[in-house]
Amino acid sequence: MIKLLLLVLAGIVGWGLNFLGMPIPWMLGGVFVALGMKILGIKGVRWPRMWRNYGLVVVGYGIGRYVNSSILEQMLYQIPGIIGATILAVITALIISLVMSKYENIDLHSTIMGIMPGGFTQMTAMIDEDMRVDANIVTVFQSLRLITIIVTVPFLVTHLLGAQVTQTASNLAIKDGISFWLILPFAGVAGLALEKLKVSTPYLLGPIIIVAMASLYSGVLNTAPGWLLALAQLSIGVYVGSGLEPHKVKQLMRVLPSLFLGIFAMLSISIAVAYALAHYYGFSLITAFLAMAPGGLGEMCLVGMSLEEDVAIILTYQMFRFLFLSLGVPVGIYKYFGNPSQLKNSEKV
Repeated sequence: MIKLLLLVLAGIVGWGLNFLGMPIPWMLGGVFVALGMKILGIKGVRWPRMWRNYGLVVVGYGIGRYVNSSILEQMLYQIPGIIGATILAVITALIISLVMSKYENIDLHSTIMGIMPGGFTQMTAMIDEDMRVDANIVTVFQSLRLITIIVTVPFLVTHLLGAQVTQTASNLAIKDGISFWLILPFAGVAGLALEKLKVSTPYLLGPIIIVAMASLYSGVLNTAPGWLLALAQLSIGVYVGSGLEPHKVKQLMRVLPSLFLGIFAMLSISIAVAYALAHYYGFSLITAFLAMAPGGLGEMCLVGMSLEEDVAIILTYQMFRFLFLSLGVPVGIYKYFGNPSQLKNSEKV
């Protein structure tokens, strides 16, 4: 009953935001409703992870179909910008973590894992492997960072950067290519395969990879049905909004002003770097900002889709940072703070 109520209310709020011309309105509707019900203390506000995964498969399809051969050539030209932007984002997060740790007198290790942009899945997964980390700090910081970025970025691009929502299901639908329903099962299987391989966010990455390959091979893929993409956004948004526990936030209330200052500092630096990228590479400021924004890969690409921005560029920058955070940052953390498995072995000796 609660799940049906969540879906209906999220749909109503999403429709209202869509009417107002907001990017990713259905996802924002899900976040607002689930978070609001949590704050009001309504019990049973949960959303099945698998339902979120179904939504990610549909979103992954929508993102992957933007990849083509000309985009790949363009990406090779932008490698210096991609690497530089990623390193700058990580350095910014490290500086903010150092300042917060010293000023608020909280654990540096936990703060770094809580602040790191775009690393929600990876950082929260590492909690189980390292008992030295304060799980409360990492979970609350990453949840608030993700929710704040998802909610703030659409407002920034429409009101500060002057973007306008142009995409609708009717005016941008492509129906003369390979059927969405033909590719969808392969996208789902790809997500399942990556999950077995324990890859982060497999149900987003798997479909992106398999659909990008199909797009490169065939040239044209049909768009996903508008109603299904809206439902996918609702599912993801409700899952994100229901993941934050108000009682955990209360325990860290004293550090929240510093956390939000840090988040907005990252957004400000993202805008500054976006100006440089847009000037040097010639794509729009909004595309550059969404490529740099410290939010989730899927969420930023969805905003780009609704604004008719260059989704392939956004995907490239966000994907590289995602891979760097998934592969490089954990190695750096273990190098500096020590590998928890090695520490356990030394304690046994």
